Amino acid sequence: MEETAAQRRRRRMRAEVTRVAVGLFAEQGYAATSTEQVAAAADLSRSTLFRHFADKEELLFGVEDDLLAAASRAVRGTAPEGSPWAVLRAASADLAAEVAPLHELLATRERVIATAPALQARAAGKHRRWETALAEGLHEGHGLDPADAVLLAKLAVACFEVAQQRWLESAGASLPALVDEVFARLPELVGGRIGT
Repeated sequence: MEETAAQRRRRRMRAEVTRVAVGLFAEQGYAATSTEQVAAAADLSRSTLFRHFADKEELLFGVEDDLLAAASRAVRGTAPEGSPWAVLRAASADLAAEVAPLHELLATRERVIATAPALQARAAGKHRRWETALAEGLHEGHGLDPADAVLLAKLAVACFEVAQQRWLESAGASLPALVDEVFARLPELVGGRIGT
């Protein structure tokens, strides 16, 4: 299903609020920054802020929810003729193109997350949500056995994480190219047994 104009506006607004919040968290510290300060800096009321973000932690991770929805749609919407791995690879390439403009934001956010164990736990939980959404897309959209869908989804998320970490640590690297490189490398590492 195609993203509507209202969904695009909401996604852009959430990304901008996340950008403001991450900047404040990096400058003042996560614990020292209040949601009132974030709302004021984003030119929103506190009630409007919490209509779009469930809690303070979600200000750091809200971008993923929008990207997760896009990735899930991509997996479900891909023609079933391709191998499940090719479907995940294509969806991940699309996602990488969406994430690429967020390099500075995500690099700063990683530094903020590293300062608090609770944020690290929340980040790990987000990864599990990605795995679940991709596995459901493979199962429902492509008829893949649920256990196999979970296995491939976990591998895909791991590939994306490896590529993203390399991208965040480097200057000028292309995230889509790194994602493609890592996805191509995995079948070689396991003896070519994953369909490309």
